[in-house]
Amino acid sequence: MNKPEIKYIRNKSIDFEKWDRCVGHAANRRVYALSWFLDIVAGEWDAVIAGDYDFVMPLPRRSKYGLRYVYPPVYCQQLGVFPLPPEPIHRAMAACLKKHFRYVNYQINSTDFPGLYEGFSFIQKNNLVLSLGSPYEILSAQFSSHARRNINTAAKLGVQVVKGLLPAEYLKAKSEAAKIKTADYKILLKLISGSILKGQGVVYAAYSGANNLCAAAFFLTDANRVYYLNAFSTEEGKKKRAMYAIVNRFLQEFAGGGLILDFEGSVLDGIARFYKGFGAVEENYFLLKSNRLPLLRFLKK
Repeated sequence: MNKPEIKYIRNKSIDFEKWDRCVGHAANRRVYALSWFLDIVAGEWDAVIAGDYDFVMPLPRRSKYGLRYVYPPVYCQQLGVFPLPPEPIHRAMAACLKKHFRYVNYQINSTDFPGLYEGFSFIQKNNLVLSLGSPYEILSAQFSSHARRNINTAAKLGVQVVKGLLPAEYLKAKSEAAKIKTADYKILLKLISGSILKGQGVVYAAYSGANNLCAAAFFLTDANRVYYLNAFSTEEGKKKRAMYAIVNRFLQEFAGGGLILDFEGSVLDGIARFYKGFGAVEENYFLLKSNRLPLLRFLKK
């Protein structure tokens, strides 16, 4: 392959049809890099593009005091280059990113190589995924004793799981159960509503024996991967282990279908233990950083 031209392109000049075709056909496809998803979570985003959309790198950006910088949007775990290019092209795209932004805080996908981003420091981030290729009987045999015990507890306490909770109802209950920023609330509402309209999103909701909504989880399916994108439990839900009932119900329905359940990981030991209890394994990614500013003070809140 001849080395293609590598360009930094502003959002208004991106051909979104070609963009989504490139990401959609990539072996390392992630829903986070599709244009509709980026439009919701980032709003403003540009790109480094190689050739005629042979390889693309989405760049969510913001501006402060005249400085444009790259940052990781909420609900957007992994970006990077799609598909993976040959090393010379990959290095050149990374260099283009560094050239156009003096401050970069950027999360690349699990197949990307942080060592190809010359001049960037990097930190490993934890993610957990579960292959759903096997029947439920085989998957459930891999559950930890802790997970099985909590699934049984939820059932004994009368927890029932249903599908199809409306986005507004989900967000109302979530905001009552935990603090959520207004901006994040609006983004999540758009994500859930938009994915449901596309036929890719669904909310599983758990109700107590008294018919109280006590937990819910939003799942987003894209190609061969389904993302456990957001969830919450009320205090009652935590006591009745309602989230174990939700994930178990999801696995019962999707086991054997060949999808990968992406739990998106967690830095909290308790949540990571919850995911691992269902047999999830690590599929880590990296946070890249580059700071060539004389002062960082004005970027801090």
